[in-house]
Amino acid sequence: MTDPRFSGLEFRVVLVAPNWLGDVVMFSALIEFLHQARKLPEKRNLVFGLAVRPAWAPLFQDDPRLDFLLPVLRPGRHAGLLGGPRLGMDIRTHSPDAVILGPPSFRAGLAAFCSGAKLRIGYAGDGRKALLTHGTKVPARGEQHHSQELVQLGKDLLRVLGCDAAENQVGDVLPTLPGCRKFAPVCTNSPSPLWIFAPGATYGSAKSWPLGRAVDFAAEAIDQRKVRLVVVGDAEASEYAGELALALSKTPESDLPGKAGLVDLTGKTDLQQVAALLKSCEVFVGNDSGLMHLAGALGVATVGIFGSSNPRWTSPLGPRTRVVAADGFDCRPCYLKTCNQKEFCLDTLEAEQIMAAVDELLIVGEQ
Repeated sequence: MTDPRFSGLEFRVVLVAPNWLGDVVMFSALIEFLHQARKLPEKRNLVFGLAVRPAWAPLFQDDPRLDFLLPVLRPGRHAGLLGGPRLGMDIRTHSPDAVILGPPSFRAGLAAFCSGAKLRIGYAGDGRKALLTHGTKVPARGEQHHSQELVQLGKDLLRVLGCDAAENQVGDVLPTLPGCRKFAPVCTNSPSPLWIFAPGATYGSAKSWPLGRAVDFAAEAIDQRKVRLVVVGDAEASEYAGELALALSKTPESDLPGKAGLVDLTGKTDLQQVAALLKSCEVFVGNDSGLMHLAGALGVATVGIFGSSNPRWTSPLGPRTRVVAADGFDCRPCYLKTCNQKEFCLDTLEAEQIMAAVDELLIVGEQ
């Protein structure tokens, strides 16, 4: 039965996006779920806004599913002890009936509490249960994919609105980024296939494929497959890219056009540029990272390399994705930032295994 407090024709929902790129991409599954729900006969006039960091806002700037964007300014207005209440007051200016929280933090719960929303939905961890009207129990990591954990929050909203049956009518949804359609593929004019390699993982080295294995992969891609291998990532990945070039005895180039070789664009692309670059490539290979999730959601043939993290929880999702993880290690997934074992699981993953996954995806793409 519908709660009488929410019986108006228009219902305004502010979705608060997570802080990290990969989580933001997975959060888009919730956006898609609610967008599909608004098409059903049971729906009321649902109005959706997204509170998101400016760094990730380009992914949603032209998203037809969203009615407005609200910048989350960290660093800036929404940082520090008063940042949560300030964000809540900024959300309040949009007269929300409900706030759904992607971030699991107390700060986000405080923002929801200060927003004036009658419904405040999120996971009840980090001591914020009292700040939420509907605090969902935090599931065990890997019990289900994180994107579906976020979709669950949308199902909680529909139940409160008396649309219990709607959640089954929507069906399964994947992360999708229709706002990125405006990003045109880069015209490379290259005679060689363009592959993207993203070796970095901001979380820590336990997610990163060791350099020695990456060298074997890059050598086969460039010398045997005649690929133009583009290394991307933030400034912290630049050191890795330099070591890779040194081990390959190759001078990295900085321009996309050209024959088979190594191109180093680490620290040189913003989000919009890397999205356009991903649209131009044949294959993406990388560690469990935000760029991996972005590639999968954009429909790129994506191979995700998993060490300390759990592919059941954060595997890349999309029409053409594969996961390669080390077998025979009882310690994984450990979720550690650095490995504390005598043998590092990712050091057992060889280039041949990654290439086999790549070949599977290329065959699928030809069908």
